[in-house]
Amino acid sequence: ISFPQHAAALLESLNRLRLEGKFCDVSVHVGGRVFPAHKSVLAAASPFFHDKLLLQDGGRLLLPSAIDPDAFEGLLHLIYSGRLTLLLEALPGHLLVASGLQMWHVVDQCSEIL
Repeated sequence: ISFPQHAAALLESLNRLRLEGKFCDVSVHVGGRVFPAHKSVLAAASPFFHDKLLLQDGGRLLLPSAIDPDAFEGLLHLIYSGRLTLLLEALPGHLLVASGLQMWHVVDQCSEIL
């Protein structure tokens, strides 16, 4: 038996839990802002997060200060929703952050638009 909507519904539920701060086991610190998230979701979405979280025990992850928090927030939304909504002028910043997070599918799509 196949349940075609299962993956999308699960991702939507995980995003809702994240937004409510429920079951979050990591806080990502970027440019003075804090983003609660789930380690397993981040690790599944990004080789950068996978490696970083594998080597780290705590629940706090500090990203380099060069990362734009607004671009990171957009990519975090993408990780949890499969959608990236942004203005064209914000695309280079998102591309840079996606590259740093090793989210190559995002880099490829954003590069095509530029």
